[in-house]
Amino acid sequence: MKQFFNVALVCIVALSACTTPFKKAKDGTLYKIISTTKGPRLIAGNYMEMNVLAKYKDSVLGSSVEDGMPQYGVYDTANFPPPYKEIFRNIHVGDSIVLKISTDSILAKGQAAPFIKKGQFIYQYYTITNMFSSKEQVDSAQNTHMKVAKERGYKKQMGLIEKMLGEKEAKDQLAKDSKIIEDYLAKNNIKATKTKWGTYIAVQNEGTGPTLTNADIATVNYTGRSLDSVKAFDSNIDPAFKHVEPYDVDLTQLGGPTGVILGWTDALMQMKKGTKATVYIPSTLGYGKNGNPPRIAPNSILVFDIEVVNVTDEAGMKAHQEAMQKQQMAEQQRMMDSLQKAAPKTAPKK
Repeated sequence: MKQFFNVALVCIVALSACTTPFKKAKDGTLYKIISTTKGPRLIAGNYMEMNVLAKYKDSVLGSSVEDGMPQYGVYDTANFPPPYKEIFRNIHVGDSIVLKISTDSILAKGQAAPFIKKGQFIYQYYTITNMFSSKEQVDSAQNTHMKVAKERGYKKQMGLIEKMLGEKEAKDQLAKDSKIIEDYLAKNNIKATKTKWGTYIAVQNEGTGPTLTNADIATVNYTGRSLDSVKAFDSNIDPAFKHVEPYDVDLTQLGGPTGVILGWTDALMQMKKGTKATVYIPSTLGYGKNGNPPRIAPNSILVFDIEVVNVTDEAGMKAHQEAMQKQQMAEQQRMMDSLQKAAPKTAPKK
C-alpha cells in the first residue's frame, strides 16, 4: 500500500508541477514547493525519508521509486549546500520540491555526463514521505524497503547483462568459445548441459533440495584452471593457495566487489545443496578480453570443479557470522585468562 501511495504521490506532483509557478533562489536556481498534504513540519535533527526523481528531457537519470528504496538523511538546513539550504528551510511531510537546474551551470563545473547539452534543464523532484526522530527508526524503515529494492536492482542488473550478451562482439566470442568447449567435451566423452547464457555443466552428483535462486548464499569448494591447462590457478581446497576454507557466494549480487564472475552465477543457479559439477565457462562469462593477469590470459575459457557444501539466506548467514564472532571473542578471552594465570606474580616493593 505504501509503495502505491508513493507512486501516486509522484504522479500528483508531476501534474501539479505543470501549473505551479517557479520561484528563484538567491543563487538563481528555479524551484517550486508543492503541498499535497498537511503533514508535520520537519524539525532540525530529525531524519527525513524522501523519494527522489531526476529527469533530463524524456530520460530518467535516477528514481528512488523505480529502485524501490527511498533516500534518508538528517534534516539540518544549516549544513545543507546552497540552494538546498534556502529551498528546504520550511517544509512538511507530504511536500514536494521541484528544482529546475540549468545544464549550463552543470557544464561550467565540469560535472555533466557526455550526453547533456547546453541550453537545457535537469529537473529534480523531492517528495518528503516520512519523518523520524531516531536512527533506529530509520534503520527499521530501510529494512522494510530492502527486499523490494534488492529485487528491482537484481532485475535491472540482469537486464543489463542480457543486453550485453546480446551485443555482436559478445555473441561472436560466445559462439567461438562454445565451439571450442563442445569439441573438447566430445573429444573427452563428457556429457554436459548448456545453460541459457552459455555455461556448460557436467554434473557428477545431483545434490538434494531446491535449485539455488537469487535469494540464496551458497557455500562452495572449488578448483579452477584454464581449458588449455591442467594446472590450477586457484583453489580453496589446495593448501598451496593458502586459503583452505569454504567460500561463500552471495547470489543476490551480480558482479561487483561482493559478487563472482557471471559463469559462476549462471552455473550455481542450476545447482542444489550437495551438487558436485565441473563447469566450463566461456571467456565472455569469465574475465573476458582483458583476462586476469598473470594467472588468466585474455579470452580464456575457464574450468571449475565446484561443490555446493551448504545453502543459506542472508538471515542465516548473519546469524552464522555473529556466532563465529562470539566464538572468536570467547577464544581470545580464554587466551588472555590463560596468559594472566601463567604470568609469574611479583612481590610488592617494600
